[in-house]
Amino acid sequence: MTENIFILAVDDDQSVRDLLQELLGQKGYTVKTVASAFQARGALSQRIPDLLIMDRGLPDVEGVDFVKEIRLRAGCENLPVLMLTARGALRDKVHGLTSGADDYLTKPFAAQELAARVEVLLKRSRRPVVQAQTLQAHGLTVDLAKHEVLVDRRKIELSPKEFELLAAFMEKSGHVLSRRFLMERVWGVGPDLDMNTRTVDVTVSRLRTALGAWGGKYINSVQNYGYRLEPES
Repeated sequence: MTENIFILAVDDDQSVRDLLQELLGQKGYTVKTVASAFQARGALSQRIPDLLIMDRGLPDVEGVDFVKEIRLRAGCENLPVLMLTARGALRDKVHGLTSGADDYLTKPFAAQELAARVEVLLKRSRRPVVQAQTLQAHGLTVDLAKHEVLVDRRKIELSPKEFELLAAFMEKSGHVLSRRFLMERVWGVGPDLDMNTRTVDVTVSRLRTALGAWGGKYINSVQNYGYRLEPES
């Protein structure tokens, strides 16, 4: 069933990300879009997708090199990869395919062709359904597949950004996370783009409030730097 299939799409062009979200969402796929290899690494650490769609011209790494990097990650050895690119020359396609990509689609592309290529890659891979992955700390559980948060069995409602912030804290429990790191990881803002760090502070404050006593006790600010989730002893 398509609703059980998770697709990760990586492209620094917001319009392309929106298009992929719309086209693949209409087909019933669960889609997460990110803007950089940095964000993609974070998403892959949370959950291995059934299919990766990625732009060759990423802002922080050459797409061909990123495919090679992905192939070295545990669980990603046979991950289907569809590479998107504006480079339509034969030599570019050959280079992309020999680097480890499974298919190569030139921009601009037709919705029908995208859907067909996605379907073929998914059928070819025949990957088993990935079990829900959870993160736990101090009596709180984050279900990354269901986007569900429980504190002592009580469900907590979070916004998408609050959820991604919490997941980042849980994954790196005990580490101080800078505001710049959180901006890149959660908002997809690269080092060459400006964003008011106040946005991070406001969202962390809302996250703490939503989590109640748990948030106030375990998510601590580090002066002039960022935030830290207290590790379990």
